[in-house]
Parts: sequence; C-alpha cells; structure tokens
Amino acid sequence: MKRFFTSELDVDPDQIVLCSNCSTCRWTCTSYEEFQSEAFFAGGRLRLLRSYVEKNLPVDESFVRAVYACSTCEQCVERCPIKVPYVRIIEDVRKKLVQLGKGPYGKLHVMGDLALKRNNVFGEDPKERGAWVKPDTRISDDSEWGYFVGCTASYKRPEIADATLRMLNYFGIEPQILGADEYCCCSPLIRTGQVTRPVYEESEDGEKDYIGTLEAEKFILHNVEQMKTRGIEHVIFSCSGCYRTTTLDWPRFYRERHGILPFSTQHLTQFLALKLKKGELEWKGSYPETVTYHDPCHLGRHVGVFEAPREILKSIPGLEFVEMERNRQNSVCCGAGGGFKAGFGENAVNVAARRLNQALETGATTIVSSCVFCKLNFLDAVKKRGVKIKVLNIEDLFISLMGLG
Repeated sequence: MKRFFTSELDVDPDQIVLCSNCSTCRWTCTSYEEFQSEAFFAGGRLRLLRSYVEKNLPVDESFVRAVYACSTCEQCVERCPIKVPYVRIIEDVRKKLVQLGKGPYGKLHVMGDLALKRNNVFGEDPKERGAWVKPDTRISDDSEWGYFVGCTASYKRPEIADATLRMLNYFGIEPQILGADEYCCCSPLIRTGQVTRPVYEESEDGEKDYIGTLEAEKFILHNVEQMKTRGIEHVIFSCSGCYRTTTLDWPRFYRERHGILPFSTQHLTQFLALKLKKGELEWKGSYPETVTYHDPCHLGRHVGVFEAPREILKSIPGLEFVEMERNRQNSVCCGAGGGFKAGFGENAVNVAARRLNQALETGATTIVSSCVFCKLNFLDAVKKRGVKIKVLNIEDLFISLMGLG
C-alpha cells in the first residue's frame, strides 16, 4: 500500500518529533484518562505515528482507532510548552487516512454518506430542517440578521433552536433562517478527516455503486452564497461547533478563491453579553440555585470566548456562581466533540459523567453550558450514569427567566 509518510501531511515533521518525545499533556487528556493507554494522548499518538512511518508499517485498525479516539479538545495544546498544533496535525492525519481508504474509524463514514445524500449528518429530510419554527415566533426573508441553526439543533435538540429564535425576537430581531437551504457546517466532516472522499452505496447484488464525491468546500461555499444572496450581514450561532467552524475553518476554505466572508459572526453568548453591557437586558425572574459553568472546547479554547457566558450568569438575580477547579483554558472536555461521541459513544458518556461529578464537587445543583453537543452528552450521562444535576444551556435560562417558554 501507499506509504503513510509525514511529508505528505500539511505539518512540520519536526513538530511531530518534538511532540512524540514529550508527555507533558498526558494527565490532562480525557482520552488517556478514559482508556489508560499510551497511544491515547497527543504525545503517544504521534509516537505511534512515527513508529508506523519510520518502520514503514501497514496502517491497521489499532492505529486508526488510536488516531480517532481523540475529541480534538485542544487541552494538550494549552498545556504544550512549545505550542505544537496537535489538533491540526491529528486532523491532517485523519484526512490522510480517509484518502488511503483506511478512515474514518468505525461507522463515522455514515455521517459523510448522509451529508452527501441529505445535506445533514443525520440523514433527515432537508425539507424538515426548519420544521422546528413555531407559529408564535417570527422569522424574515429580508433581514440583515441570520440565524445559522446547525444540524443538531434543527433535528435533535429543536428546543435550542426555538429558544434562540425567541431570544432574538425578544430584542426585536426577526432573523432569516436558511431552512432547507442550510447545509451542514462541515464541522463533523472536517474533524473526522472527511474533507473530500468518494461515497458508495451497496446495490441489491452486493456491489458498491459510486454515487458521488463528498466535498466539504462545496457545502461551505453553498452556505456562504446563500447568506450573501439573501443580504445577510450578521450571523448568530447557538451551536459552538458551527460557530468554531465558521470562524476558523470556513475562511480557510473560502478566502483563497473568494475573499473574506461577507458577513460577521457572533455566538449567542456574545450577543447576550453585549445586550447586558448596553443595559438592554433586565432579568424578569430569578434563579435561586448554585450554578457552575462548563466551557465548551469549541467556544472556549478554540475561539477564546470565556467571559461572556460568565458575565451573563453572574448577572442573574438569586444565582450563586461557582467555578469548577478546571475552568476556562483548563476546562475538561465533555467528550462529545471531534467525532468522539459518534465513534466511541459509551466512552464519551463516561467522560461526561466525570465532568458532571466535578461540577457536583463545587456544590452546584445546576451545570450550564453553551453548546448543543455538551448539553446532549451531559444529558446522556445524567440518564445512563445516574448523575444527579440539572443540565441547562444559557438560552434555556434566558427563556425561563424572561417568561418566553
């Protein structure tokens, strides 16, 4: 088979060597904590990569599993003394594995298959993407504001989409939504190396029929052009994964051929914090509970939004705010990102349960986050592992305290 060699990756081989000779980040890695294996933290994975490269070993299932058993949370990058861009390296390795036909791991390819067929990673009907909109909420077809909903809020957690729209309506904004014309933001595809690959479908006689090529760039270009054509100038996100991807990945795919993105981007926590600073947000209710905040990796470490959610929570009447020991840049991953939950479901729930127990150690009765995936995984941990704590997102609190539910 074709040799898997570092010169084919878009990274500096010296950085791979430096990372592989170090173990500084081992004890902060949620994957290592879960699997207790040297191959399951940044330095160990790249040590494994070097072994396969230098000994010219064939890529096998154990190597692919190790590469994908990572949530790309960037805690390792935060702890790295020389700031090796590990997440970029591992995403490039995953992309290479897909090119070789060895990745993605397990059934992660299903997300890509469904995205090509239905424009979302769940394989749901594209015509139903906006079915969550209720008659007592308002959207527009000519507003300069847009709300990019994302696959998960559209199909799996519609209460998040509904709450975000009600929040915007409260402040007099009737945003445009793309509905059936909104395609996956490509976060799950980019994170799992499925940037471009052929997609096949098995026929009745057992043969594999080629049905098309999955190309993340085409999804991104479609979404950008949809917003541009509709005159959208400001885009709000409730999904931290979508926000991270639009902020960091879309420009990378779009800029070289088309220039800068023709709209501004803002996460709903930034939007709310700004309203608070301007004196445009006065809480109508109180929340007499002890609350801690969980920093989503994509919103926190990846794009640097740490204080806006805390400013919002600390302003709520009756709320006692407490911090977990590991917070902000040192926050522990919930276990849902980077394809980890999709590929290692029960392990992801274990990671979430440990984080919820850290929240309980503070005396908190409620853990609040601002990410649809964190909420989803935490709720799974409450249900499957019996952790007794309330799980909310920022928008849930807003709707409840403003009497909009």
